[in-house]
Amino acid sequence: MKARKNRAFFIETLIITFLLLVMLTILVRIFGAAAQKSRYAARRTEAAQIAQNVVTMFESGEDPIGTAQDALIDKANDEYSDDETPITNLTLHFDGNGCMSEDGPYEVSLLMTCEIRAVGYMITGNMSIVNVNNPEEDLAQLDTARYYPDAVDAVLSGDADIDFGEISEIETETEAAS
Repeated sequence: MKARKNRAFFIETLIITFLLLVMLTILVRIFGAAAQKSRYAARRTEAAQIAQNVVTMFESGEDPIGTAQDALIDKANDEYSDDETPITNLTLHFDGNGCMSEDGPYEVSLLMTCEIRAVGYMITGNMSIVNVNNPEEDLAQLDTARYYPDAVDAVLSGDADIDFGEISEIETETEAAS
């Protein structure tokens, strides 16, 4: 009878040990998934900071983005160019702190287009931020735009060589109804 109690105790101990191992395995998987999501969230946060930095550089015309914007305007003004809306792609690298770095883990691809308007130029930018170590992981995308007034500055400066023949009047709702 005593051997029977010992055998039952060992069987119960094995069952409890097995259940404990199963629960520990499940917990390790849960904590592993949580750590992976935490690292992804940290990369997304860093990408958002980088996107803010790039938008600031885009709007202020800071190099190297400002140089690319000036080249787009020159290409748009080139009378021999067949391209009505010139496009350029700029690739920048950033570190985890949001500073430009040649070997940073974040790659920003900035696609810029320039449209000629009646009194200036509209440069639009579409940026995509990816992790260099995992390129299929798209961390952030953002669109931005900057307007360069041209004729307005010329009028204010007193330039007499302005041709306003291309400027069209905006049709209002009352004119459209009549």
